[in-house]
Amino acid sequence: MNLLLFNLAMDADDSVHGHTTEWTNALASRCESVSVITMRAGRIAVADNVRVHSLGKEHGLSEPGRLRRFYSLVRGIMRTRRIDACFAHMAPLFTVLFAPVAKRSGIPVVLWYAHTSVTPTLRLAHALADRCLTSTPAGFRIPSEKLFVVGQGVDLDHFRPPAGNGPLYDRTVLTVGRITPVKRLEEMIDAIGILRDGGMDLDLKLFGAPFAPDDRRYESSLRERSASHDLTSHVSFEGAVSFHEVQTAYHAGGLFLNLSETGSIDKAILESMASGCIPVSRNSSFREVARENGLAWLVPGPGPGEVAERIAEVLRRPEDERAALAGRMREIVASDHSLDRLSEVIVGHLGELSERAGAAQ
Repeated sequence: MNLLLFNLAMDADDSVHGHTTEWTNALASRCESVSVITMRAGRIAVADNVRVHSLGKEHGLSEPGRLRRFYSLVRGIMRTRRIDACFAHMAPLFTVLFAPVAKRSGIPVVLWYAHTSVTPTLRLAHALADRCLTSTPAGFRIPSEKLFVVGQGVDLDHFRPPAGNGPLYDRTVLTVGRITPVKRLEEMIDAIGILRDGGMDLDLKLFGAPFAPDDRRYESSLRERSASHDLTSHVSFEGAVSFHEVQTAYHAGGLFLNLSETGSIDKAILESMASGCIPVSRNSSFREVARENGLAWLVPGPGPGEVAERIAEVLRRPEDERAALAGRMREIVASDHSLDRLSEVIVGHLGELSERAGAAQ
């Protein structure tokens, strides 16, 4: 299969979009060729049968310029080889732009979207795509007969438990992600304060950085909160980490916090589980995973007191029980959310639609 792939960024070091490189390579291992059109590019680390074409956002190319370049690249790629199918990864706008070409050329389009936001562009992309895929039911909030829930894609070779635990591993709680109010990081700080006041010697590591001005003001408020609770030496702001460095972040401690109440499952939760962490999270999709596996006690109720109690319940368990629980977490990811499994499923959908399109011509 010759695949045309759309995404927002191709940069193996990007802290948010670095995983797209792994997804692309996983799909490429099942395709004859993959031609990628991306909004912006950074460090390219792709398989030999992958060609990456950037619209030039990294060079400051204007929106009209990127639009012209999009269609120029599409024409050039389609002149070079026959395209059997198109996969749009979190790219509803590209789906809309490509739709007239796809219909005229008989190229099926599969849209991947996993986010709680439902925009007019997404609605139009859904109408124009041949099929839609998402990680969990909460990740695609448009009722649709086109929709298939197929799990997330975590590279289990990249995200692995640590070879050995350092001396601070069991007393370190961590989180990974953008510093922004929706993450409720102030509750994490308060929870650590409650536990330390109760005699538990714990540290909190925040891996991530602010993006918008409001985020930077939020980070300042978190630092002030930490200081006011006399936690400056126990709450550390580690800054942003690249995709290939984030594995080390997950190895900093054995318990992972995620308190944002978003619907679609946060891939950081699954990455932490694959890396040997035990998650405590309010994410609604994780709540379903926890309930299905008899682990609903890992989902805290409202307020930092509930978060503190969930953390304490994990850490009070004997070391062998915690190790078994961490192993079970990785097994859940391997069963339902591995990249190897997901790429096989995606190519299966693309191949089925491609065969149909060929039969109809």
